[in-house]
Amino acid sequence: MLHISRPGNQTRVILLAVGLGAFFIVGVRSMQSSLLDELELGASGAGPDMFLMDIQRDQLSGVQEFLADPGRGAGGFQLIPVLRARVTGVEGRETKLESFEDVRERGSLGREYTVTYRDRLEPNETVVEGTFWNSPSADAEVSIEEGLRERFNLNVGDTVRFDILGRVVSARVTSVRKVEWRDARSGGFMFVFRPGVLDNAPQMMIAPLKGPEGAADRARFQHDLVERFPNVSVIDLREMLQTVRDVMNKVTLAISVVGGLVLLSGVLILIGAVAMTKFQRVYEAAVFKTLGANTRTIARMLLFEYSVLGLLAGLIGSVAAVALTWGVSRFAIDIPWRVYPLEHTLGVLMTMVLVAAIGVLSSLDVLRHKPLATLRAE
Repeated sequence: MLHISRPGNQTRVILLAVGLGAFFIVGVRSMQSSLLDELELGASGAGPDMFLMDIQRDQLSGVQEFLADPGRGAGGFQLIPVLRARVTGVEGRETKLESFEDVRERGSLGREYTVTYRDRLEPNETVVEGTFWNSPSADAEVSIEEGLRERFNLNVGDTVRFDILGRVVSARVTSVRKVEWRDARSGGFMFVFRPGVLDNAPQMMIAPLKGPEGAADRARFQHDLVERFPNVSVIDLREMLQTVRDVMNKVTLAISVVGGLVLLSGVLILIGAVAMTKFQRVYEAAVFKTLGANTRTIARMLLFEYSVLGLLAGLIGSVAAVALTWGVSRFAIDIPWRVYPLEHTLGVLMTMVLVAAIGVLSSLDVLRHKPLATLRAE
């Protein structure tokens, strides 16, 4: 280890330049894997992977008949009523907003929301406060997502006034739900109303479902559906995932090329540093040979030196990549943080092998010099 810190060493150059290149490549690859795993998790299993949009009320029986046909290959569907609504006022324990202008001053609370009504919780929802209903009622009641409570101080017992397609509805908050947004394919609503008040309001339906397995079957399913119901839009989650994967692969390739150029720059700097310290290394090799070391021993010393430097550079790049993925996952895109040991291990090992090979090959002249000629010149 003392050989690494001797005068004329390339420790700082290798750790900075090569470690930066390893950081770029390993970090981007890890981030890509984390994002793809997150997306595939949402599309995996027996849950919905296809969505039908803009189903009208007079089409319900026809769409249900179409989806229930065993020959279509669809399964696990449900029809969810959706309406568009805006919050126009709040009368609550902590928050009092008398007009829509007051609501707009609260930022995103004034945006347009997609709302629904139902008498049950979805599998990705849990009640954290209050009580969720299990039957219709003529009284307007609403359940809110816990983020609304945290951001806007809405609480159980507050009254929220809505404008739903020109109709004013004042609903009492009776429960707060925690929604697992990673699986929000059937329960991803900020406001859920109790059935009874909005049943006859103008609305459309969406239908999450498990589509056919084969690509040809999925294409035929979409063709037959749109041919029979031209206004119904089909969103194929698998196609979206494939598109996202293709885009991410291209972005990852571009950033990896940048990382590769940085790594190549580090290699070139390493070769230049070896050349600049060639005389000192030749003299050191001559002294070692005079003391009894042979060429093989000196080669092993060089291999050990550059292997340790490459290992340290790879570890620095890997640790920095872990910090990068943690920061991006935690603060930028809000997904679970994942570490991929195989990618980091391969990155460290490849960096070590690359630096060791370049270092030894660049030092071949040092190994070939005769010690007597070197000491005479000194």
